[in-house]
Amino acid sequence: MHQLFYPRSVVVVGVSERPDNLARNIVENLFEFQFNGEIHLVGKRGGILFGRRIYTSLEPLPEGIDVAVILTPAQTVPDLVEGCGRKKIPWVIIETGGFGEYSEEGGQLERKILSIAQKWGIRIVGPNGIGVANIHNGFVVPFVKMKRDPVTRGKLSILSQSGGVLLTYANLMVSANVGLSKLVSMGNKLDLNEIDYLKYLIDDPETDIIGLYLESLEHGRELMEIARSTLKPIIVHKANTGEGSRQIARFHTAALANDDKVVEAALRQGDIIRTKDFRSFVNAVKILSLPPCKGRNLAIISRSGGIGVVAADSAERHGFRLIPPDPKLLQQFHSLFRAKVIQPTNPLDLGDLFNFDLYTNILEQGLQFPVVHAILFMHGATGEEKEPSRRFIQEVKGLSSRYQKPVAFLYNTDEEELAYIKRSIDFPIFTEPEDALAALAISRDYYRRLTTSKEKPPIFSMDRNRISGILNQATREKRDLLLPEALEVIQSCGIPVVESYSVHRKEDLEETLSKLGFPVAMKIVSSEISHKSDVGGVVLHIDSLKRAQEVYEKMIALRPENRSGVLIQKMVLDGKEVIIGAKRDPSFGPVLLFGLGGIYVEVLRESSLRVAPINRSEAEEMISELKGSAILKGVRGEAPRDMEALIEALLRLSQLMIEFPEIEGIDINPLMALEKGVTAVDARIILSKEIRA
Repeated sequence: MHQLFYPRSVVVVGVSERPDNLARNIVENLFEFQFNGEIHLVGKRGGILFGRRIYTSLEPLPEGIDVAVILTPAQTVPDLVEGCGRKKIPWVIIETGGFGEYSEEGGQLERKILSIAQKWGIRIVGPNGIGVANIHNGFVVPFVKMKRDPVTRGKLSILSQSGGVLLTYANLMVSANVGLSKLVSMGNKLDLNEIDYLKYLIDDPETDIIGLYLESLEHGRELMEIARSTLKPIIVHKANTGEGSRQIARFHTAALANDDKVVEAALRQGDIIRTKDFRSFVNAVKILSLPPCKGRNLAIISRSGGIGVVAADSAERHGFRLIPPDPKLLQQFHSLFRAKVIQPTNPLDLGDLFNFDLYTNILEQGLQFPVVHAILFMHGATGEEKEPSRRFIQEVKGLSSRYQKPVAFLYNTDEEELAYIKRSIDFPIFTEPEDALAALAISRDYYRRLTTSKEKPPIFSMDRNRISGILNQATREKRDLLLPEALEVIQSCGIPVVESYSVHRKEDLEETLSKLGFPVAMKIVSSEISHKSDVGGVVLHIDSLKRAQEVYEKMIALRPENRSGVLIQKMVLDGKEVIIGAKRDPSFGPVLLFGLGGIYVEVLRESSLRVAPINRSEAEEMISELKGSAILKGVRGEAPRDMEALIEALLRLSQLMIEFPEIEGIDINPLMALEKGVTAVDARIILSKEIRA
């Protein structure tokens, strides 16, 4: 891919002499950004452009040009890609639209282009994008005119599905004085996708931070693996998060783990920074250009007491701790104030102190304290204070670098001065306390995740042969598992299951009940009933043979032709209901879910998610991050539940989903959390449609 970003020669196809020709803009950009490679032009009508001949076809050109950029009507593109193949051009950037995003006919054109490209060994960027830009060597080929003057070379590379969003981010970064390295408009991702570009960028010495704008995420698991393989921060702005036209969930796990919840959990688990709007993306890039925030101890220094209070509130929301200032440091600060009416605390109100050298001194002394992990410095300037403020910001930049601690600098001034500062000083500037503290929280959390050791998932023994036998039988019969089978699979993977018996005749009830004792639960067994409770297929607290016989007759009447019978279980009376489950996400693979069961699953709608396989720490986090987890730890005199048993159940479920990919989804609802151990009393296992087809 180095050849794509650092070509020695390029041919732009679709050029004409007309001033409104879009391919002409591509050529202008190459000259504007001083690309020093060979530039060849091809256009239907020929002519001369910028002193260069426009050829009417690819035929007169030499073989082995590095990159072709095509901007011609969609129906002409397949033949042009064929021509590139004959000319041994290995990289083709298709900026034309009107393909799969437009119509089925356009989709057919895409498939034809891909077939031709594969025949010749050509790699495709796009189609339906604005191409790529490498600011470091001037290979800038979007069909939108761009200016070199405001753009600086830097270490941020951005990948985007949308050309418009890519340009928006480029403009925002230029306004924030963030230097750019490489920009890619991925378009329809016919051939190359974000994974291909990421693999290159994590090894690119001119890229330190990678940003992605994605509307679809088909390769989530690979994205997680790549992110874990590098120390370079990856920021993802994932859009298109609505429910859209998703089908009604077939089981609780799918309902609780909707697509965006999975994305949120998976990106966090993969040490990827997720942002949901342009502003937070830009702020994340700003803060990641500073040294990392290595903890939650924060000092706030402000020239306004009121703004300091606002910042303190925001700091608490973002999980920072405003550490009490050191008494000796307080005394030293206090001696600097002309009037002794302001008590130096944290936030430190500079009040009537108008001395920029002392500002620098105070900031440096704060950074020297080992317990201080970050400083928020809030400054404002008008009139004659603007010039010394510029010098002070340079001092802040130097101190942050020297002590390897982030200083989030908030600057309130007029728009003209702010624009000047952003253009002339290579240091991130914030204008709102909330933005600065949200950004510091991103730096803190990212550093913590990077420095937390990644333990490996444990491997448990399980009856794999028995599990395979049950799954294979259901597959042959093209159905999902029946309730007794699902419970047997759960038990075979090592999760305890309540004592249960299947009854197929009313006459056998008495013998079964003599084994179990009362009270019992009765559940209909049928492959045709997804939610048994909705149709009266679950009855609890049965305390007599007569009642059991009545329930049996009613359940059999629900499905007279059903030969699977009824499942009778011993009632578990002293547990807390939780739900654990899993579903196979098309992008991230098996995803685990934990939530409070029973009425809580419907009322609280709260669940935690992780991509399998998980380790012990991740299982613990799944439980503890729920607000309702206090119920499991014992409240109002109740005994706590067995957290170790819950953790092990999650770990075993994780292993089951990894080892048996034919399982599409699992619900264990409820799993009874006991004072000692856990017990599954109901389970549902759905097999993949491909397996059952």
